[in-house]
Amino acid sequence: MAFSVALLPRWSVFLLLLFFFCSTRAKVVTIDVRAAKDLIQTGSIYLDVRTVEEFSKGYVDAVNIVNIPYMLNTPKGKVMNPDFVKEVSLACNKEDHIIVGCQIGGRSFYATAALLSDGFKNVKDMGGGYEEWVINKFPVKIPAAKEEL
Repeated sequence: MAFSVALLPRWSVFLLLLFFFCSTRAKVVTIDVRAAKDLIQTGSIYLDVRTVEEFSKGYVDAVNIVNIPYMLNTPKGKVMNPDFVKEVSLACNKEDHIIVGCQIGGRSFYATAALLSDGFKNVKDMGGGYEEWVINKFPVKIPAAKEEL
């Protein structure tokens, strides 16, 4: 059974997240989109933690990009991806330099903390997310719309 944030009162979610981050040993480092762009252009992996639906509307133009959602859309609302760290571990090594981004910066912070807690060494959170990337007119890719049959 997947854990659903929507089923908890807001204060419970806050306390749960506060507990999680207070117990996290490694400190999350948040960088702005300009610094993220420089690191991505020099070989860092860009880990997009937005939902598949968000990703399919457009994403950061990067050579090394991986989309692994931190939250999943379900009929009951968004739930944390229970396999997030496992999926990232299959796509990236714990020593890889990884920039984590989402839509506006919230999920990427939590995803970065989860990865650091699991032993990833070189992970940074991209503040402002994809929206800030677009505002700065940095390169994006927008998939061509699929024609319906």
